Order: sequence, then structure tokens, then C-alpha cells
Amino acid sequence: MLSLRYLRAVTALSLVILVALAFSGCASPTPTAAPGSPASHQELARHYAPVIRQGVASNQDFITAVDFDGDWVGSNNWENQPTGDLSAYVYYSVIETETHWFLLYALFHPRDYTRDPCERSEGCHENDMESIQMVVAKDSTPWGRLQAVETLAHSHIYLYAADQSLEGNFLKVKGSVRLEGSHPVVYVETYGHGIYAQRKVLVPHTVVYRVGERAEVPESLKDDDVSYQLVSIYDTLWVHRHEIGPGRAFDQPFDYRGRILPSAIDGEDYGQDRANTPWGYNQEIGDTLSRGDWFLDPAQALTYHASFEGEFSRKYVYNPYLADLGLIGE
Repeated sequence: MLSLRYLRAVTALSLVILVALAFSGCASPTPTAAPGSPASHQELARHYAPVIRQGVASNQDFITAVDFDGDWVGSNNWENQPTGDLSAYVYYSVIETETHWFLLYALFHPRDYTRDPCERSEGCHENDMESIQMVVAKDSTPWGRLQAVETLAHSHIYLYAADQSLEGNFLKVKGSVRLEGSHPVVYVETYGHGIYAQRKVLVPHTVVYRVGERAEVPESLKDDDVSYQLVSIYDTLWVHRHEIGPGRAFDQPFDYRGRILPSAIDGEDYGQDRANTPWGYNQEIGDTLSRGDWFLDPAQALTYHASFEGEFSRKYVYNPYLADLGLIGE
């Protein structure tokens, strides 16, 4: 006969096992932000990372890294495009104020080209970098609430609403953001690579990129499930900002509040230095903003571009770019 002490021990152990199994069954298979506490910047960047519907006519439309050819020389990217590594990378940055997160994603193509041969066209140039800015309001959830998406297409920034309270200011609201889960869907033109957040017919083919763990190369011009890897702007492009001049990473220096920064990626083929750095855009600055504000001072840029209900602070709690330039507090 089993002793009473033994039976009690077995019963207690069984209860422990049952409780453990119950909790393990409820656990998420991947780490997530704790309920009620803000997600990390990296988690936020991944949570909102765009679904990229890229129009393609050739592999010249594949997104990749600025150093896809193994170096940080901008002026050899056109010639190295056919033999370089076209694995998909998207550059990202997170800047935080007391009330909002600003997430910028930058897409790079070694060539901006046209349907006609470049020798007969004025639309080609070496290097191309166009970007997406997402505005997320902090709330009681880890991920906050997406309010606006701005996209860069050539010489203009376009504003799209993810929150019904969003209204245009200097910019007009072009439409509503389409989501795939938590990820805004963007449409990138074939050849010229302008970015839009409203449905756009892409010809002749489309490659669909989604954030993932690996940087993949599309298997064809019709690949609808390609993984891209996020890469920090601060840890890559920003590190090379002092490499200015012909034959280096960047060129076209400009004055940003008394500090010198390069406005362009160095390039020579079919026009010099025609692709902007993320901090070098001068689109939609009007008489209020300065070149570079869209990236470096996004809270100021947003209040000029748009308006919406709710609390909005322009005081940064995390802006490593202005901190590096010694401009926090100005």
C-alpha cells in the first residue's frame, strides 16, 4: 500500500507539472514586448516595417545595400550592379519624442534608369535612395498607434493617413494607408523607384518584399515573397558621413545648422551626385524647414506638413543624430 506522504508528494508534483504546461501553452512562440511597456526601437522598426511592392523590368529594380559591391565608393555602383550582391536590405532609423516615434525606412538601388537606353535618355543616374517616414503615437500599448505615413517620390513627399484625425497642413492628405497586419504597404515605381502608399499599377512585373531574418535575392521578376533584412542607418550610413568627395561614399556637402553633412551619394554615371542621403533631402521644406529636417528633425517637419488631434511634443528623448551634431536642445 502506498503511504499517505507518497500520495501527497505525487499529487503536488502533478499540480506543478499541470500549471507549467498551462503556462507554456499560452506562451508566444517568439519574444514580444511586455504588455503595457513600450517596445524597443528595433521591435518597433520590425513591427511597422513596410511591405514593399516593387515594380520590376530587370534586376536593376531590386533593392539592395549601398555597399552591395563590397566597398563604400559611390561612383562605381553603376558599373558594379551586374556583378554585385543584390540581396535585399532596407535601412531604418527610429527617433523618439515624449509623445511619438518617427520611423524612417530608406530603399537603395544602384541604378535609376529608364525604359529607353540611357544614352538617349535624360532620366538615368547612378545610385537612388528614396524613403518612407512613419509617425507612431505612443499610447498604453507596446506598439503605439500609427497615425501617418509619408513617402518620397522624386521631388515630392506625399502624406497618407492612418488616423482619421490626420489633416493636411503644407501637404495635402493623398489617401489612406493600406495595411498587411501591422505593416503599411508601399508601391515602388519601376525604373525611377518613386515610393507611394496608395495602390499603384506596377508594370511589367512586381516583386514583393517583406521583412525577415535573411536578406534574399528575388528568384525571378515575379517573386511575390522575398525577405529583406533591416539595417540601422545610424550604424552604417551615418558612420560614413565624413567620407565626402569624389571617389568616396558621399558628396555635395551642405550646412545643417552650422554642421557640414553630405547631401548626396557620390556618383558619376549619367549625372553627378543625383541620389540624396537620408539626411540630405530638401523636398517639401517650403519657407519653414531646412534641407535635412525631414530626417534629422522629424517632429518639426511633421508639424509643418500635417496636423492631427492629440498631444504632440517636439522634445526628443532619443535622437542620436542631433546628439552627434551637438544640436539637442537647440
